[in-house]
Amino acid sequence: MAWSSARFDGWDVLGKSTCAVLLCAAAALAGCSKSDNSSTSSSSTGSASEAASAPASAPVANAAGGKTKIGFSVSTLNNAFFVGLKAGVEKGAKEQGFDLVQTNANGDAQQQVNDAINLLSQGVTALVLNPIDSKAIIPAVEKANAMNIPVFTLDRGSDGGKVTSFVASDNVALGQTAAKWIADQLTKRYGSAKGNVVDLIGLVGTTAATDREKGFSDEIAKYPDIKVVARQEGAFDQEKSLNAMTNILQKYPQIDAVFGANDDNTVGAEKAIDNAGRYKPLDDKQHILVIGADGTAQALSAIRAGKQDATISQNPIQMAAKSLQFVADYTAKKDVPANYAWPTLLIDKSNIDSDATKKYGLWSEEVKQ
Repeated sequence: MAWSSARFDGWDVLGKSTCAVLLCAAAALAGCSKSDNSSTSSSSTGSASEAASAPASAPVANAAGGKTKIGFSVSTLNNAFFVGLKAGVEKGAKEQGFDLVQTNANGDAQQQVNDAINLLSQGVTALVLNPIDSKAIIPAVEKANAMNIPVFTLDRGSDGGKVTSFVASDNVALGQTAAKWIADQLTKRYGSAKGNVVDLIGLVGTTAATDREKGFSDEIAKYPDIKVVARQEGAFDQEKSLNAMTNILQKYPQIDAVFGANDDNTVGAEKAIDNAGRYKPLDDKQHILVIGADGTAQALSAIRAGKQDATISQNPIQMAAKSLQFVADYTAKKDVPANYAWPTLLIDKSNIDSDATKKYGLWSEEVKQ
C-alpha cells in the first residue's frame, strides 16, 4: 500500500473541515524486541462503524472461541510519541475487550519483521503495525496477507502488501502548515515572505518523514524570496539534529527559521542554537523561529520558555485507540476506512493553555516515558 496524500482526499470521519477548524482556531488564538505479553480485557464499548471507504473482506474467526487476540509491533519506545501510541493501543484493546500481545522493535527494521512474523505464529487474528521502514516491513505484511490475517498500520504505512486500514495524521498537510506558518511569521518580521530557512528532515524511509518533507518543500517553494539554505536529516533524533544544526549554524551566519520534522528534531536544534550563543527572545528580530511537530512534553516546555515558537500537535493516544476500534469493526464484519486522518493542532504560546487546546488533548502530559 504505497502512501499518497490523495488517499486522504475523501476522509470524512473527523474530516477535513474538523482539521481546518482546529488549525484555524490555533492560528486565531495567535527496547529488546521480545514479546511484551500484555494481555488486556474489558467489555466492548460497541463502537459504531464510521463512514466506510473500503469494504472489509471476511474477517478471521478466533479459532479458540475466546477473546480476539491482537498483535501489535511498535517501532521504538525511545521517543515519547511512540510511548503514546503504545498507551493508545492498550487503551483501545481494553475498550474493545481484546487480548493484546506486544513487541518493541527498538528501531531495528529486520527485527520488526521477525517480531511480526512471530506474532502471526501465535494465532493473532489481526496485526497492528507501526513500521520503522515502509519498505522493510513489506514481507511481514505479505506474510499476514498469505495467512488471511488483516493488517492495520498506525502512524506509518507500508509500501507493499494489503493493508486493511491505515490511521495517521495527514503528514503532507502538516508539512504545508509548517511552511505557511514560517512564511507568515517572516512576513510579519520583514514586511514580505523572505529569509533563510533550515529544514531538518525526519527519519528517511518512513512515510511520516517523506510526507512531511513533501508538504513542507512544495509549500515553501511558493515563496521565492524564502531560501532553504540547508536541508539535512535529523532522523527524528535529538542528538543527530543537534549535530546537524551545530554544523549548519557554523556555516550560515543568518538563519531566520527552522522546521523540525518532529519535536525531537526541534529540541536538538534549540540546544544547538543555545550552545552557539545565538538564542534571542521571541520578540527580538534576530530570534530564530522554530516550529516542530507532535506536541511532546519537551516541546511544550520549550514553547512556554520561549525557546520554541510552535508545534503541530498530533494525539497518538486517541489515534491508536481509533485504530483498535477499526480492528473491532472489521472483526464484526463492518466496513472500515482504508485511510483515516487524525486532525492536528498548531500550538504556540498564545493558545497552549486554551480550552481549545485542552479539548484537543495535550497527550504528552498523560504519557510517562
